Amino acid sequence: MKNRLLFTAFLFTQLSFSQSQPNDLAATIGVTTIPNFGNQGIGFDLSARYYFTDAFSLGGNFYAASPRFNHGFGYDTDRTLINMYAISVPLQYDVINTQKFTMGFGFSNGVLINVLRNRNETTEEDFWDTDTGIGTSWNVPKKIKTDVYYLLTPYAEASYKLLTLDKEDFTSMYITAKAGYQNAFGNGFYSKPNDFRNYIVSLGITIKGTTE
Repeated sequence: MKNRLLFTAFLFTQLSFSQSQPNDLAATIGVTTIPNFGNQGIGFDLSARYYFTDAFSLGGNFYAASPRFNHGFGYDTDRTLINMYAISVPLQYDVINTQKFTMGFGFSNGVLINVLRNRNETTEEDFWDTDTGIGTSWNVPKKIKTDVYYLLTPYAEASYKLLTLDKEDFTSMYITAKAGYQNAFGNGFYSKPNDFRNYIVSLGITIKGTTE
């Protein structure tokens, strides 16, 4: 009985010896799979989370991709692309939170903005820098339609510490993997919410440190 109590105490100590503390900030940059029309594209992924307790964190996530297609989605073209942008707010609870390893579960709410463009026709876009007085312009595929969907994504995330960057500020680098299921809701002009419902997997590098 004594040995069991010692083992339980040791296990509890390991799980509760926090890698994260209140006021910590974790920023992650990486790549993610993005569901689109039964396929899994690759996109850029960026997120940041603020810890308001040892285990709970709240933040923001952004991903983007531009898959190309050889059909027009019902429009008069055979070459298109979709600029996909997702902005969401993840809420996460870390069930394991140690010096080396963190594992948490959460869900994110957000929006998915899909801009359909015609690769056979371009339009000119201009940018004017008021500081330098220099203007630039470039051609982009012509916009056809924009679909917007509501996203709800439950997920699991794990981070493993690679190295310490600053001992005084408790800043470290981690490798982070996340897997979840993206649910899309709403109505579109050229697509359906089912076109963007599927598993997502991401991998990136996280920098975590205190904001105090």
